[in-house]
Amino acid sequence: MYKIISFGLCPFVQRSLITLNYKKAPYEVEYIDLSNKPKWFLEISPLGKVPVLKVNNDVLFESAVINEYIDETTPPSLHPKDSFKKAQERAYIELAATAIMNQFQCVCATNKENYLSSKEKLEQNLQAILKKYQGPFFRGDEFSLVDTSFIPLIHRIFETKPLFNDLKLNDENKNKLQKWADVTLKMDIVKNSVPESFSRDYNQYLIDKKSYIHNLN
Repeated sequence: MYKIISFGLCPFVQRSLITLNYKKAPYEVEYIDLSNKPKWFLEISPLGKVPVLKVNNDVLFESAVINEYIDETTPPSLHPKDSFKKAQERAYIELAATAIMNQFQCVCATNKENYLSSKEKLEQNLQAILKKYQGPFFRGDEFSLVDTSFIPLIHRIFETKPLFNDLKLNDENKNKLQKWADVTLKMDIVKNSVPESFSRDYNQYLIDKKSYIHNLN
């Protein structure tokens, strides 16, 4: 059985948990406080970040790497067979990581200037991925590792509905984003990828950060 070291609000942990859930791989979760990282955690996580996946007596870190390992060891693969298409999807997985960080900066901004600056970067990221989105999943009818990578971002955008409403996307892209959310956020593999208290904890986190987003109507 796998063990994944987690912080309950981390989108990168959620990426790996969605993949584990989709693959029906047995695992357990151990939560830590990132503001007070245990010594044992720092000894196994070179970057001091979650997720960390314990496999037997060894570990993997970085969610994209963890997802690749899970995908390779629990067939069938979520990657396309074509080498170029596989490389393309890996590039979009990297884009997802950038978009997640821009969304985080956006919702944690405490003033309008920083909020708008981060939101513009997020909008550019979303325009790039939605241009390639086929629906209902990224690749069409096939669920992929691109979906597992973007779902945590989509989840957080719709947790802060004022942000979704404020995104400057054309109607086509906004409809695509809504469709992607409608299809994925109701999936059990997604619902079970976060703690039951996620919505409350996430919004309280933003309130504690004095987030500008909470001033939007």
